Parts: sequence; C-alpha cells; structure tokens
Amino acid sequence: MRSNDPRVRRPRFRRPVPERLEPRALMALAAPAHPAESPQPSRSAGQQAHIESPNGLLGKRPPGPFLNPKVIQQSANLLYGPTSATPMTPTPREVKRQTITGRWIGQYTIGPPRFSDRASTIHAWSKAGGSNAFLKGTLDLALFPPADPAATPTPGDPYANQVTGVVALFSQNLLQTGGMLVLDLNATPSPGSNPRQLPTHLSWTYDTSASGGPFTTPAGFTQGTGTLEIRWHPDAHPLPGTLGSGTMIVTFQGLYNYNQIASGVSKFYS
Repeated sequence: MRSNDPRVRRPRFRRPVPERLEPRALMALAAPAHPAESPQPSRSAGQQAHIESPNGLLGKRPPGPFLNPKVIQQSANLLYGPTSATPMTPTPREVKRQTITGRWIGQYTIGPPRFSDRASTIHAWSKAGGSNAFLKGTLDLALFPPADPAATPTPGDPYANQVTGVVALFSQNLLQTGGMLVLDLNATPSPGSNPRQLPTHLSWTYDTSASGGPFTTPAGFTQGTGTLEIRWHPDAHPLPGTLGSGTMIVTFQGLYNYNQIASGVSKFYS
C-alpha cells in the first residue's frame, strides 16, 4: 500500500535510456559456384504430410496431369466411335459437359480373399476429396486382385486373370439424399506379376443398375467410361488384423452421360 505521508521518502526511478552495443561483424556465406550445386531443401515429415493432406492435394496437383486429354478422347471413342453401340459424333461442348473428374485421399486395408480365385480383398474409403459431379461427397472402394494373373478365363469365371472391383461415390449436397454414383472397375495385370502387388491403373464403366438418386440414368443415358489411378502409401506398421494398410490417393477421369433433369452439381435441384 502506498503511503501518502510527505515525510516518507519515495525511491527515485531512473528513466530508461538505450545503451550502446559493442560492434559485431556480420556472418558471411560463400555463394555457390553454380546454381545447380546449391543444395535442394529437403521436405520434413510435417511438410510431406501437408502436401499429401486433402487441402494440399486438391489445391496443388501432384506430379502428372490431372485431366488427361488422351483419356477423354479414348473414352469418347469407346462411347461414340464407329465400333461403339451408339456411333455418333458429340460436339466439343457435349464432351466438356460429360467430362467427369474426381480425386480423394483416404485409408485402405488389405484382408483375406473372399473366393479361391482371388488373392486378397482391398477396401478403401475417404471423406476428403471432391468431384465436378457434385458439390461434396465421399468414396468407398473395393478391389479383388486375381490369385493367378496368368489364369485362363472360362465361361464360369470370365475374370479369372483380372482385377475386379467397384467404387461408390456418395454425394452429400444440400437438400439431396440417395445420391450414389457406382462405377465398375477392371484391370488385367501382366502375366507373372506378383498377385500381392497393389493395382495402380484401372478402367471404369458406369453401373446402370446400382447407381441411385440423381445418378439414376433413364433410357438414352446409360453410358460412362474412363480410367482410375491409385497411389499407395503403405504403413510401416500395418493395422492389427490386416494384411496391410496405409494411405491411398484415387484420381479418376472420363466421360459420363448424365441427364440434365436431376443435377448432382446444383444444391437446389436434385
């Protein structure tokens, strides 16, 4: 408590003043002889995780083209080429309307096979990603690699030597329920390849019988095809009870001839 008695001597405080610092020499670094000799900055674990995060992944494209014009042209030839079921020539505007792309980053696990002709069951899922087919959505994927890539297909087992699978894209737009775009997956591994090898490149076709909501296609809109690319990042220590686990990045593109009555993009009309 401060005393108000004038006889009490109060301590005097000096006004702060800056002090002079002693001189110091600045550190000098020798410039590299050539720009190519300068060391490249290494990415730390935190930086790598940021780049592979959903925001970094969708905002900054990973190495390689995201929308490949060759894939779009190949899909157009399969759907509307001279040897297709519906030979016709779509306009560039129509090709742009049907172009569908998407990318997700999520988790995957590897489990035992369901049938004897399969090597394993790969299940992947994600909530982080997006597509131009809807405003917001999730992904669920299942793959079934063959036990023998060199097996001979038979009428009872036409996919004995092929990777089969299915991917479902669930739209979560406002005022929209039941939206699900289902794509059938297929790939043929090279004979002699390891059955445990994770597939990285697959083809997809639109599943007319399983899709629902705005992706339920009426007569005349029953076509869709493209490619699916997967980048696998296995865990150093797989999850207990699995044959393997890790992070995957799924990128798909192609053509999908959806109708314009039910929109999977608009948040008001569905």
